[in-house]
Amino acid sequence: MGGVMRVSWQLAIRVACLFAGMAKGERIPIDHPGFEAEGKWKRSDTGGPAENIHHLPSNSLGTLVDEIPHGGEHVAYSNGVPAHSIYQVLAGTLAPSTAYTIRIVAIDRRDTDFSPFELRLGYVPGEDEEAGDEGVENDHFGKFLLKPVETFHPAPFNGDKADDGFTTWTTTFITKERPGGLGRPLRIEIVGRGVQSLYDNVQLEAKALPVVAMLGDSTTDQGLPWEVRKQLDQAIKPLLKRPIMINAGKGGDRAPAALERLEKDVLGHQPDIVTVSFGLNDVGLRDPDEYGESLRKIVRTLKAADIEVVLMTSTPFNNERHFWGKEEVYQDLGGLDEYMDREFCGRMRKIAAEEEVLLCDLHAVFKAAIEEEPERIDTLISPDGVHLTGEGLKLMSEHIVPVLLKLLAEG
Repeated sequence: MGGVMRVSWQLAIRVACLFAGMAKGERIPIDHPGFEAEGKWKRSDTGGPAENIHHLPSNSLGTLVDEIPHGGEHVAYSNGVPAHSIYQVLAGTLAPSTAYTIRIVAIDRRDTDFSPFELRLGYVPGEDEEAGDEGVENDHFGKFLLKPVETFHPAPFNGDKADDGFTTWTTTFITKERPGGLGRPLRIEIVGRGVQSLYDNVQLEAKALPVVAMLGDSTTDQGLPWEVRKQLDQAIKPLLKRPIMINAGKGGDRAPAALERLEKDVLGHQPDIVTVSFGLNDVGLRDPDEYGESLRKIVRTLKAADIEVVLMTSTPFNNERHFWGKEEVYQDLGGLDEYMDREFCGRMRKIAAEEEVLLCDLHAVFKAAIEEEPERIDTLISPDGVHLTGEGLKLMSEHIVPVLLKLLAEG
């Protein structure tokens, strides 16, 4: 891992505790999930009680190869007509940055071809969303649906294996950080697609996904979260373990201004990890003390909210190309980039050590790469002397991603 990374044992413990809670999914209650009675299940066409759908005792399915799994006296079926597609409005409500997984037992019989069905998850809208929309009677069945991101729907196999005749299906949905329908009641739907589609024991699990917010200036805003996201996706294959990425970068921003927008642009997303990178624009005002005070307040505000902080020093200026580098005031200060490294990156390093937060010293990483291959200054830093090229963003991400993976893995 490039750069500098400092972490205390207290920080490691807090990180482990933070992600331990996330790793566990929360089961959302479903009334009569095994279809022993109608309960709160409703018909999709009328919204009325789902009568005559559930009364298929397991002992009546003599042509099923194996016994119905997991107990229960009944299974449900649908022959594809609206009256046999069913739904239930749940007590759980739609949450942000959450993975919802529906699990259900899909059943086959020896004497029929397997008839598939569809699992859907939506929400019951509020009055402001219902304007001009019919469907109040059946709680807007088929509307206001989440888009599935992953399905595993194998066909049950009738053969000589001990577990044939039924299998488990899963359908997964992931909400954004600010989804439509936030806080509204969830609605689970089971839609038949053929003659006597049989199923049993439906479950719904919600798992909060970790949220990573990247707070910074234009270097952050202009593609860094996207590049980090791409590299994280390559490193983390399971969808349910990938974090939600928030771009909280803003062109021209300085640490004092970022402190003012911290609540709205960062805390409002309820992040678990926040990267912080400022200095490039702060140099222009030549007030390193104000920068340091604002940066420390940002760190302490995030820590007070039990958010893990990763400070990232600014990448270098190209003194020969940036117009500030030609100004006499910066030449008197020993050079534009030298001044930033000494007074601004230096303060960030000091704050990281004192506040016991992680530090990714990107300025040191880039300077080492340029010293090794001087021509890289033009391939890493754009012609304006400050913003990064695609290669620069990639190098930056290559040293940020391992830090994030370490934090995520400790959960």
